[in-house]
Amino acid sequence: MKTLWLRREDKASEARVALTPDGVGALVRSGVQVIAERSTDRIFSDADYRAAGAGLTNAHWRRAPADAVILGLKELAESAAPITHTHIYFSHSFKGQRGAGAVLKAYSDGGGNLFDLEFLQDDQGRRIAAFGYWAGFVGAALGVLGYAHYRKSHAPYPAAQRCASQQDLVDMVRMALAGQPLRVMIMGALGRCGMGATDLLRQIGDQIEISAWDLPEFSAVDKPVRAIIGHDLFINCVYLRQPISPMIDPALLAENTRLTIISDVSCDPDNPNNPIAVYDACTSLDVPFRRAAGSGAWPVHVQAIDHLPTLLPREASREFAAALLPHLLEFLKGPDLPPVWRNARSQFVEAKQHFGLAG
Repeated sequence: MKTLWLRREDKASEARVALTPDGVGALVRSGVQVIAERSTDRIFSDADYRAAGAGLTNAHWRRAPADAVILGLKELAESAAPITHTHIYFSHSFKGQRGAGAVLKAYSDGGGNLFDLEFLQDDQGRRIAAFGYWAGFVGAALGVLGYAHYRKSHAPYPAAQRCASQQDLVDMVRMALAGQPLRVMIMGALGRCGMGATDLLRQIGDQIEISAWDLPEFSAVDKPVRAIIGHDLFINCVYLRQPISPMIDPALLAENTRLTIISDVSCDPDNPNNPIAVYDACTSLDVPFRRAAGSGAWPVHVQAIDHLPTLLPREASREFAAALLPHLLEFLKGPDLPPVWRNARSQFVEAKQHFGLAG
């Protein structure tokens, strides 16, 4: 019998899951044993998982059976200890990010395998499961909330709060903006992330003017993009697949007299090709905004939280886990890797080779 081990999240304040209790039920019915590490942080309770057929444990995943597949969502805690298991999660280590070499070395040293959720793609290169829509939705909401806050106050923005539902978040944003006109640019408006941002803004009210840009508009102008500073709020939703010219930089911000908030939903500051070249580290749920480099007399603040959908964990988890589940079932049922998983495996091998690692 195959064993799937659902681990606790190491990342602080992460409430999302890659497997819901409904998914546990489907796996158990198919003959998979599911073990869940107890957690008080998940949006679904331990009791929900137990009722669905999962066994509960206080043990850490390193004590799991050698053939167990370890499922999580965000990065593991930093450690140089070799990794022997097969893991599935977002590792953020395949595109040259800071610390990637150490992560991959742990797998190389232990002979473990990593299937990064970001690289589970079909033959057309489309991700089979993603949080993009909800990242855009929440990123747009935080952008508007930041704008409403900083136009009235110089005090730091308070810690971001998880919402019980999508409607609660919409109501919070609508109340904060209080009918104030707002001009917003969305870069990458046609992707899943951009559609989420657009939907949030349209639900707030018709006082919001949206400039929806995608590749044709971006390609047609000089870089950095001067039109950005003609807006109150700039939302970047471009998934960074390859190097692109900077969208904005300190020199452009030095000329700014309007832009107040940059919400970088794509959030890739560790990437050497980060196109939002006015910050170099993620922000957090506790400190959601930081002042942009080059921001002069007119302050500009950047939101760059790398797990935005955790602020709407129930909706985000259900959609993501439902999309992942059929592929997870296929992965666990037989000895041969299905195409989606072969693609992810090849990305793992290439990433290790980039650092001169074996395996």
